[in-house]
Amino acid sequence: MDYSNIRYIVKLNSKTHLVKTAQRDPLSLLWLDFEQLDYFLQAKSIPIVGIGYTVYPGSEYEPQMLREAARLVFEAHQRGLIAIIWAYPRGRAVSNETDPHLIAGAAGLAACLGADFVKVNPPKVKEGDPHGALKEAVAAAGRTRLICAGGKEIGVKDFLAQLYGQIHIGGTFGNATGRNIHQKPLGEAVAFCNAISAITFDGVSVEEAFAIYKES
Repeated sequence: MDYSNIRYIVKLNSKTHLVKTAQRDPLSLLWLDFEQLDYFLQAKSIPIVGIGYTVYPGSEYEPQMLREAARLVFEAHQRGLIAIIWAYPRGRAVSNETDPHLIAGAAGLAACLGADFVKVNPPKVKEGDPHGALKEAVAAAGRTRLICAGGKEIGVKDFLAQLYGQIHIGGTFGNATGRNIHQKPLGEAVAFCNAISAITFDGVSVEEAFAIYKES
């Protein structure tokens, strides 16, 4: 297989955004169960190290998703896999999906489920430092490590500044960068990954990371 030295997380549920929240509260149920996933684990052809599952706190379907999430976290840990919860407050009962207190509550919910990591959207504030607002979510997550969704594509330097603030001010434990990488040409994407890695693992400044991007 391609990239056999890369470790994989298997996402066990997902959905599109074609059905809007105003039409129906979000619901994303299990695609594969562990009986099916065990086939790939036993084959050992794909180096799987963990599983992921999305919950939408605030949806009217929240109980079904939480029930599945709790069972999946348990099953993952029984097999020595890490468990990651995507926690996105969403639904007609949720007036502000990026409210800092609501994001913190979602992080705490993932901790209660026993997740090793929780992925949240970064909170937004009307005044003050949004990265400082992340500290509440990091504290609420407890031993569960918190990472932020990368979000839509923005300028390279703006993204690096955002990432630096999330990790080195907000206290998050890494990043989950998708579109900002894979929507770029390969060479530019690799250079961007080098800059992201330098901030995430080496703690370099935004200016230093941007220089790495330009030089790669």
